[in-house]
Amino acid sequence: MDSSGDESDEDVRCIRESVGCISRRVGVAKSTVSSVIKRVSQAIVKHLNNIEIPSTPHEWRVVEEGFVQKGLMRCAGTLDGKHIRIKAPPNSGSVYYNYKHFFSFSMLGLVDANRKVLFLDIGTPGSLSDSSIFNRSELKRILEEKSTLPPPIHYTENLVFPSFILADGIFALTTYLMKPFGRSNLTREQLHFNRKLSNTRVRVEHCFGIIASRFRIMHSCIELMYADAVELVTALVILHNYLMPSYDGPLTPVVESAAEQFRNGKEQREALMNFLCN
Repeated sequence: MDSSGDESDEDVRCIRESVGCISRRVGVAKSTVSSVIKRVSQAIVKHLNNIEIPSTPHEWRVVEEGFVQKGLMRCAGTLDGKHIRIKAPPNSGSVYYNYKHFFSFSMLGLVDANRKVLFLDIGTPGSLSDSSIFNRSELKRILEEKSTLPPPIHYTENLVFPSFILADGIFALTTYLMKPFGRSNLTREQLHFNRKLSNTRVRVEHCFGIIASRFRIMHSCIELMYADAVELVTALVILHNYLMPSYDGPLTPVVESAAEQFRNGKEQREALMNFLCN
């Protein structure tokens, strides 16, 4: 790389190509490069892990406040998944082969308003859908039990909302998971609501894009053993979190409620749309 900061073609190839290219560049065996990557990744995951889902109502309120500053109350994070390209593990058949027609494992993440990862479920074979991963995740259990979540809050005197996360259309609509309306025959209010949710939910996509931009091995097939690849990507997410800001401002005063108002996610989404569009 020259003094101007421009990358040569060889630099770019090595950044994107992986273990084999690094091995040739530094003149050591591929097994040595893989071993170093493994040891460093393990150290980062063991000693520096900062992927922490909130564990108290106050911590969740801090996350929600970040979204309040972006114009949406009660949002406790945005959820999405990403496929990490790998070589098929030995004797795995088509288990890791995804709908995009390559071998991968999945990374399902919950992201805050500042694009930091709060929760990460990583390593599930790529053939499984994001919704299937979520349905058996610790995150879903936490959202359903509600024991660590803040109580419902009054938007107005007669309108009460619980905490919820945002996700896309493949996930099931519930009171704790809001998603846009389907795409056909939408009213003007529904279109406005969808744009509002999408403009907020896109932070999780931005987060994954930033990680891939910072660590460009994410653009290529990771030529490591499956378990080592999972640990490497986890380590990269941890490093990403250290580079992102945290919300440390005051919390908006709220009026808490002792009771839920909505029987299901459909009712709640309609009420949320009416509130945001009026």
